[in-house]
Amino acid sequence: MAFGRNRNSDPPVLAVEWRDVTNFIIDVVERGIGPDRKRPVIGQNAVRVPRFEGQERINAPCAFLRPRTAGVRTADHVLYEDQGMQRILCSIGDPISVGDEHHYRVQDGQGQEIGGIRRIPSSHQLQRHTWRIEQPGHPEITGLNKWSTLTPLTATAHAAGKVIGGLASAVFMAEPDGGERRGRTLSWSADGEKVMESNDYTFTIKAPWLDRRLAFAVAVLGDR
Repeated sequence: MAFGRNRNSDPPVLAVEWRDVTNFIIDVVERGIGPDRKRPVIGQNAVRVPRFEGQERINAPCAFLRPRTAGVRTADHVLYEDQGMQRILCSIGDPISVGDEHHYRVQDGQGQEIGGIRRIPSSHQLQRHTWRIEQPGHPEITGLNKWSTLTPLTATAHAAGKVIGGLASAVFMAEPDGGERRGRTLSWSADGEKVMESNDYTFTIKAPWLDRRLAFAVAVLGDR
């Protein structure tokens, strides 16, 4: 049974060039709800660029992931250039533990390393972990949440407010599987330059020099 309107009645959403991407999400939705569509059109799991096609909102793919298998929780950390998954765009190696940190190396389709990603645990109980992106030839990129610049006193008050607000609005913030929504806003910068912003699963690239494959890898790993 098709989910939503018959996909045969919709023109295919064509892939866009991954090198030119500035805004992206990882999603299976190809076409959103619109005047003539009560439910979204579902496609392959992919890195997608939200845009409008006339009056219709679409999510154009630029890199593809293998379909998720029911009951399998392990992630496939490989991105492909084509929908048939014959050409590897990049792959993320298994994490290497260095103390409390997790290090990931990212390779291109030919197996050449293009950079790395590090997950660094928080040293403060009111904060969560941070991230680092290593791209050869550029300063290290640091991903910090919005609490990172708060003083301990302000952070404590902010945390208390979040708890109270969370209790009041929990019914509206529940995930479909009953889990708690844990997204946050991260600001990514390198040597004082803003490189990228991420909010839950939406990414906005600010620096033209950022290798998009490293940004995609961060999104595939997820902020967990």
